[in-house]
Amino acid sequence: MDVREIFRVKGEDHFRAMEFALTQELSATGGMVLSPGGGWIAQETSVELLRSAGRIIYLRASPEAVAKRLRRVETRPLLAGRDPLVALRELYQKRRALYETADVVLDTERLARQQLIAKVVEVASTIK
Repeated sequence: MDVREIFRVKGEDHFRAMEFALTQELSATGGMVLSPGGGWIAQETSVELLRSAGRIIYLRASPEAVAKRLRRVETRPLLAGRDPLVALRELYQKRRALYETADVVLDTERLARQQLIAKVVEVASTIK
């Protein structure tokens, strides 16, 4: 099932439980970049699992920038059926303080794609 289908059939709580289980599994694996969805940060136990194993990098983007980048809003369960920009602003306000607790914050609106990649590689290379 894709994320939208999991949300529809089993609900967000089930999806978050699956997300946590995968975080537990991957926390024991090294040498990777993991890119979870935006709601992942709200699971404190998931964050601590990965913080102890690596670095958390927040690729900051304003709700307006995210709205412009989205191609298929209908695949995003927390945005579907709503004004995407309004929904993104609400989610951002709710999660912003959590996002800012990342080990490294990179502003995607101020850095070019290649600069972002270089910064992520730099941070990843410092992990022992």
